[in-house]
Amino acid sequence: MAQKTKIQWCDSTINPVMGCGGCELYISPGEILAHLDLEMAGHGAWPQGTSRDIYRQLITETYERIANLMPGHSKSLTTTNIYHLRKEFLAEVASGLGKKASIAAERVIGESIACYAAKNHLSKARSIVNPGRGFNTGYAPAFEMVTRFEDRVCKAALYRDLRGQSRADKPWLDDLPRHIFVSDMGDAFSRESDFEFLEKEVIEPIRSVSGQRHRWLWLTKRPDRMERFGERINGFPPNVIAMTTLTGPGTLNRVDQLRRVSAAKRGLSIEPLRQRICASELDLSGIDWVIVGGESGRREHVCPFDLDWARELRDHCQVSGAAFFLKQLGRRPVETGKEFRFHDSHGGEWDEWPEDLRFREMPLIST
Repeated sequence: MAQKTKIQWCDSTINPVMGCGGCELYISPGEILAHLDLEMAGHGAWPQGTSRDIYRQLITETYERIANLMPGHSKSLTTTNIYHLRKEFLAEVASGLGKKASIAAERVIGESIACYAAKNHLSKARSIVNPGRGFNTGYAPAFEMVTRFEDRVCKAALYRDLRGQSRADKPWLDDLPRHIFVSDMGDAFSRESDFEFLEKEVIEPIRSVSGQRHRWLWLTKRPDRMERFGERINGFPPNVIAMTTLTGPGTLNRVDQLRRVSAAKRGLSIEPLRQRICASELDLSGIDWVIVGGESGRREHVCPFDLDWARELRDHCQVSGAAFFLKQLGRRPVETGKEFRFHDSHGGEWDEWPEDLRFREMPLIST
């Protein structure tokens, strides 16, 4: 939890659940290994299943050397283990197929892990490669290990009320209630078995006298499950914005699912936007807020972000009546077909942006 955050569209963050069941930004180990096999086959003799065989051996050998096994140390083929053992795997690739193939394999692994919450866990949670390193107990032992944390939302509900206050670094939030982003380090709807926990540990504090002072922005990539949870609690409290993430046209089905969530306000986090979403294909009826952003990370691993994609969505929001918030232009912004760089590597400093893109609107509040 963070009482103050650099995320532009909120004041604070809170995570009653850490970790995630996976998504298009943190793909399954089977998908990564299949991508590796396909890429390596273009560099020489590499029978299908070779990547899996190499990783199985590396994981077994590494795991069996650990003297003090802890939760998060796994002998399984997980995305976490694939990442942590990437250097050893790349050495095997270089030995068999050469340096060029090794560079290609590194790119495949890097592109498979685009989720910043996952990246934080990879650096702060358990590792079988370095089992003795410090472990941040505020994180899940591994990103795949969805983990509950009690009392976090209750404590956040007691944060100072910011209504009527100015924020020098985020003037678009001036005079508004404190905006608290729920689940920036995982997906609380990864498991339906957590519903009872979420009702007690999230909904009850939000409905408390202290919790009602704030605005809670609850984000998930599983709006279908959020819908079922909303039915269980007879609708989300009016100070909750139910939100889902889109990363490209292949995730548009989530908008229809979000529309069915019983909530006073609904929002889309279209970040990182990795492919153009045509305005004609994005139905914004019942959507109050649209956040858009380009991808950050290592330049060779992230997708370009065409500024015209943002302009198209901005114009669509204006016609549809949804508030439009451009968070960042990412690591690889593109204008008129040409890629360029900002001083801020995330492209988040809007003084560097074209003036017509300086839009950071917040949805109207009724509470």
